[in-house]
Amino acid sequence: MSAAPAGPGGAAARVTVVHCDWAGRPVPETPLGPRERAHAARLDGARRAEWVRTRLTAKAALLRAGGPPDAEILPEPGGAPRLHDPSGRWALSLAHTGELTACAVSRTGAASLVGVDVEPVDARNDILLPRLLGPDEPPRLGPGPRPPGLLATVLVAAKEAALKAYRRPSPALRAYRLRQDADGGLHVRVADAPYPALRVWWTCHAGLVTAVCAADERPPERYAVSAGAVLTALAARPVRRHPPAPRLP
Repeated sequence: MSAAPAGPGGAAARVTVVHCDWAGRPVPETPLGPRERAHAARLDGARRAEWVRTRLTAKAALLRAGGPPDAEILPEPGGAPRLHDPSGRWALSLAHTGELTACAVSRTGAASLVGVDVEPVDARNDILLPRLLGPDEPPRLGPGPRPPGLLATVLVAAKEAALKAYRRPSPALRAYRLRQDADGGLHVRVADAPYPALRVWWTCHAGLVTAVCAADERPPERYAVSAGAVLTALAARPVRRHPPAPRLP
């Protein structure tokens, strides 16, 4: 899995997004670091498999973006994933729905604001619109007809991605306000809070909406990779030797 291609002017894209569908595939824990394996050992069943899948996808995304091959991704006290990278040059966000996982990686450092979310399109989400939209938000996503539930699903995904990017300054989705530009582009900000506005990109494929929020105005590089490709790339990466994982109490 080679590094992400260069963007305009030869500069590498600052945000890389990797999707991986793990349906029907085993989830090995050997590619994890020692602290990651110790954390996974505290989880059970489906939760453990889900946690490992997202970390393996994230490690593949880091490789794809040219990031550190052996950095560990552990939960903060509030549960948000944090990349333990001594260089402090990378930040990431994770998402999953079922056995599909996604990771957005930013090169701008630990203080970077980046978030990703994946949501299945559901017509029932339209019922949520009055509770999701603030008084100054756009009621539509541009010209042309849209499938039932798509607008509400995009709003949910964009606001969930913003919640992750801003590291949860508010759990209420109405606190994240979307603004639509004349060209149809979306930005998000936190209402009544001194946080910078972020650009929002969204796509819909196979009934799933993926939304990415980032401080960069350039669109992210997106890749869909197989579980086999993830495991092959992780097996081939150069990894430093770590001390043994701590013994669990």
